[in-house]
Amino acid sequence: MKNTLYSTLITLIIAITLTFTTNTPAQDSPQWHLPDGATARFGKGTIHQITYSPDSTKMAVATSIGIWIYDTETGDELNLLSGHTEAVDSVAFHPDGDMLASGSRDDTVRLWDVETGIEMRSLTAHKGSVYTVAFSHDGTTLASAGSDRTVRLWDVNTGTVLHTLTGHTRSINDIAFNHDSTMLASAAVFESIGLWDVATGTEIRTFTVGRNSVYCVAFSPNNNILSAGGHDKTVRLWDADTGTKLHTLRGHTHHIRSVAFSPDGNTVASNGGWDETIRLWHVTTGTELHTLTGHTYPISSITFHPSGDMLASGSSDKTIRLWDVATGTERRTFADHSPSDNTFLNLDTKIQATANIDYSIRLWDAETGMTLHTLTGHTDKVTSIAFSPDRTMLVSGSDDRSIRLWDVATGTLLHIFETSNVLRAEDVAFSPDGKKVAGLLDFMNSSVYLYDVETGQRVLGFTIYKLPPLGAQWPKFLPTEHTRSVRNLMFSPDGKSIITTGYDDTIRFWDSQTGTHLRVLRGHTDRVNDVVLSPDGTLLASFSSDDTIRLWDVESGMTIRTLTGHTSGVYSAAFSPDGTTLASGSSDFTIRLWDVESGMAMRTITGHKGAVSGVTFSSDGQTLASSSTDGTTLVWDLTPSEPINTMISLSPANVDSPEVGEQLTFSLNIAEGQNVAGYQATVSFDSTALRYVESANSDYLNANAFSIPTVTTDNSVTLAATAFADESNGDGTLATITFEVVAVKASTVNLSNVILTDSMGSSTKPQTVGAEIVIPTYRSEDVNKDGVVDITDLMLVASNFGYSGARAEDVNDDGIVNIIDLTLVAAAFDSPPAAPGFQGILSRNFENMPTRATVAKWLNEARQLNLSDPDFQRGLRILEQLLASFTPKETALLANYPNPFNPETWIPYQLASPADVSISIYGMDGKLVRTLDLGHQAVGMYHHRSQAAHWDGKNALGESVASGVYFYTFKAGKYSATRKM
Repeated sequence: MKNTLYSTLITLIIAITLTFTTNTPAQDSPQWHLPDGATARFGKGTIHQITYSPDSTKMAVATSIGIWIYDTETGDELNLLSGHTEAVDSVAFHPDGDMLASGSRDDTVRLWDVETGIEMRSLTAHKGSVYTVAFSHDGTTLASAGSDRTVRLWDVNTGTVLHTLTGHTRSINDIAFNHDSTMLASAAVFESIGLWDVATGTEIRTFTVGRNSVYCVAFSPNNNILSAGGHDKTVRLWDADTGTKLHTLRGHTHHIRSVAFSPDGNTVASNGGWDETIRLWHVTTGTELHTLTGHTYPISSITFHPSGDMLASGSSDKTIRLWDVATGTERRTFADHSPSDNTFLNLDTKIQATANIDYSIRLWDAETGMTLHTLTGHTDKVTSIAFSPDRTMLVSGSDDRSIRLWDVATGTLLHIFETSNVLRAEDVAFSPDGKKVAGLLDFMNSSVYLYDVETGQRVLGFTIYKLPPLGAQWPKFLPTEHTRSVRNLMFSPDGKSIITTGYDDTIRFWDSQTGTHLRVLRGHTDRVNDVVLSPDGTLLASFSSDDTIRLWDVESGMTIRTLTGHTSGVYSAAFSPDGTTLASGSSDFTIRLWDVESGMAMRTITGHKGAVSGVTFSSDGQTLASSSTDGTTLVWDLTPSEPINTMISLSPANVDSPEVGEQLTFSLNIAEGQNVAGYQATVSFDSTALRYVESANSDYLNANAFSIPTVTTDNSVTLAATAFADESNGDGTLATITFEVVAVKASTVNLSNVILTDSMGSSTKPQTVGAEIVIPTYRSEDVNKDGVVDITDLMLVASNFGYSGARAEDVNDDGIVNIIDLTLVAAAFDSPPAAPGFQGILSRNFENMPTRATVAKWLNEARQLNLSDPDFQRGLRILEQLLASFTPKETALLANYPNPFNPETWIPYQLASPADVSISIYGMDGKLVRTLDLGHQAVGMYHHRSQAAHWDGKNALGESVASGVYFYTFKAGKYSATRKM
């Protein structure tokens, strides 16, 4: 199956071969400034602009990954300036040669020390990509322009903006100072060329070129002749002082991408981009001097050597070429920059295939790098390549409308499959048994043709998309065919189905024997760029321009989960060999690693400066290679590093099991964390002992950290969160996890799959410590087994007086619950009666709270036993203290409860001495409503509902009283007190 949109896997095979077999990067590109986590780079990035230093000893090359500095004599790399976060489109040397300016799609202009490569200053006033920069000839002023439609003039020494030139309404492609830097020319898309006064920032005049996009401008170095080239394939020369047109130079067959004057001003050079030629013109006469040919792909930039006898050109054919200006011949080629246009691969095989820019296919030995065969015959770009399952054959599709079958061992052509009148062969695939080839053909309609490998005959053809008639509305959906263009196909693992994807946001299955539409998978909201199958064939991963990846069950066609996190379209994906991890590449420049089981993002890898167009795993799953539209392939080590001291643990590490139905909460702690921006951890537990209730992230990560939804099973819960760019260090708590006890038993709570990530996406595996839950051991006096011996245990014993047999209340195990058990419980009290903790227990108003008389009775009975046992004697003292605590120091009336009440209330009180007690209730008018005669009461506390006075809200006649305010007067002997209800 072919690779998707943004081009195909670029030099990926080379990267994988060299890294996975030799572990030694063997290329002409030094491994400078590798992104964190990357172990090798292959390719130097796409060339955007080249320029010589004033003394001609160096060349600066602006590329998609940074700025390469070359020694022009040897061609050796001297440095890679990589501070920009996106592609660099333009570079310019300062006139003294010690400074370099660069403009980038990251909206900045940067100044660099050429000798050291250190960034000197970043200029940040632009609000869009900076496409072009230029120094004035005296070096005091720097000009920059780009997509924000402005030209900015900067003071080089201070970095301040001198002027902002406005007037263009489209992106500005190029700028140039005249020979004395008094004027500046600017070229914009579909607009006139502007000529500006540098001192004042005002516009002098414009040069009209119609509705023609002007891509490039240049001034003659010794006079004010202005040259420009653009969309109409011509080069124009004007007298800038008068605005008079001097010449219109014709000969190129494609858009003009750059123009340059020779140092003496007598020659102007132009490159025709896609026509792959450079033309030299005589400035005075306008005649063509030479046409330079040799590049095999579009030319992006040209520049004259300061001596004037050479011209350098940079191209998408991955080369920089040096030309002899006098003869028009090529002198040398150096700086292999950009990889082959199309590369197709299988990691675990010896023979690899590369589709080349010259439309040939190279078969080569992955161990030695030697070319085995070069397959020629295609006359246009090779769009797709597929090996047969046994690697003996190769099928290729091309924009030349053909599908060809090759013998891998000999390199001979076996068949040219009949394709009828098609525009292109979009994609090709072998059936799992290797007996058939499927081709996706496109011309107005999209069709799938199946061919017999042995005979070369077409055995089946069926249409999967029809272009609607002119003027017809696009249908929302058709049940049995695609509604927009189709770009990819593959066989199902069993060969019974063909799977297609395209621009109608769907994935469709077709019967490979009949072409019958089987089913459609819907869910994506933008085009499906391609699909990949898991190693076991049970899962299908689809990735889309809607920024998501969907995992589907192949058998049922149901969506299992949707992976979200990319901020732009997803254009590549690959399963790890064991199927547990999915890697995805996106036009947001990132690679993301996903846990297939949970759907959680485990890691985000950054480093590319263009869309990630291809990803693939090594056979052991420990290495990932990624290719990008930035013209490079990067190799990433996925093996988590082991920090020296970082520890992730659960606390409490050892805990008694609570009772059934109660909850138990653990903290997920981190100690000596190092640059932690995210974490993932799986907590496993015994489901017969615990049930997961809830979890929450703590405050170790910053407040804006994103919590990934937990993934739970019967016996595990996986937690994860990321703070993205912010990092935390030191000790703290990552999360809390709460369980409910379903059985009191010994069990363990374990940690596994614990990963920490930093802000760059690099991962580490810390040391981990789980927790133990044990069956608690209780003292016999702790009758209710709550871990505390208190008044509750005392009451449990008292309420079971006289019972026999094995009971918790029989503290001394003598077969009967009696006063001895009660006294032993009192002896074991954790807080003595006089302590604040004990008073707190009394204030809870327990049901059946003993009265003072009851405690006095217990004490009397205990004393009559006359036992000398020390524990028993301590129990006596506790009962004495308990009796004292039940003896108020003063008589008091307390507030009724509830208050307000409806329809009844209780009135608590306490007596410091025995007394006859009554309570009279009065209305607001002072009239008596009701009298509660409580009779003679002993010393004690009458707080609980079972002991306090009760009023049912009725008067003496049994009638319910009206709502309002009431007063109650309490009399106990000589004591009297009144309170408001």
